Amino acid sequence: MNKQMQVGLGEAVKRVNHLHSKMSRGILNPEEKQELSLLMEALDNIKIDLGFDCDGDGIPDSIEIFTATAKTSCCRLVDFEAPKPKKKRKTSSRKKK
Repeated sequence: MNKQMQVGLGEAVKRVNHLHSKMSRGILNPEEKQELSLLMEALDNIKIDLGFDCDGDGIPDSIEIFTATAKTSCCRLVDFEAPKPKKKRKTSSRKKK
């Protein structure tokens, strides 16, 4: 039997940050290490659509680009949604005198 619970994304991230901080300081106990692992596994199930286009070809580059972007600030985010058509401006059929 599977049991399901829900936790807010912000709450999960806050807990991961707290546990990661403890791990960095070398004071994370085994139970907390397991909790961190489970939280990271759960967070990895949430997919977000992100892409960077560094060479300007309109095709998002690979995930490794995050490292390059952090170093060089050379890239921009790519919008995955199709651009919305521009509204045509209404023009008057009468000529002004």
